[in-house]
Amino acid sequence: MTVQQAAMRAAVLKALMDEVKKVYDAARAEADGRLVELNGALGVKTIEVRLPGYDGPVAQVTLSEPKVGFVVDEAGFLAWCKEEHPSEVQVTVPTPAESVRPAWRKAVLARMRVEQDGTVVDRETGRVLDFVKVAEPPPPSTTLTFKKGGREEVALAYRDGRLALPELLALPGGSQAQE
Repeated sequence: MTVQQAAMRAAVLKALMDEVKKVYDAARAEADGRLVELNGALGVKTIEVRLPGYDGPVAQVTLSEPKVGFVVDEAGFLAWCKEEHPSEVQVTVPTPAESVRPAWRKAVLARMRVEQDGTVVDRETGRVLDFVKVAEPPPPSTTLTFKKGGREEVALAYRDGRLALPELLALPGGSQAQE
């Protein structure tokens, strides 16, 4: 193979890879959206991915529920710690700056509970923490995980003709683009 042929092959594969990425992103968005809808309607959190002519699942798509997040008013948190837990405040130099020790911050945030009225409470003490607000949760997200041997089975299904890539990819020049 000449350098020109090798470079042409690389350029063509790169262009195709970019197109496949666009189609993949759209397919994932559609699959994710439909799983979110199915979860809302029936509570389904995981679906198995199966291929034609293969009995077992090759992958699964799992919906993960967003966790409650918090927005911390840092000045209020520091003032509370100085009053309630002064040993958990550190001063850094060369410019003196006070802050809450990171390990303590993590421990306090981990023990927060959200009440029905939206207030945030320290689970350990029952005290309302007015310097913490509940953050708007992010949208649900999904994870696509291949089963053991799943990628290989997809490649085999492509090689033996069980998968029609032009239809799956819907790339220009595929059978859908010509209809």
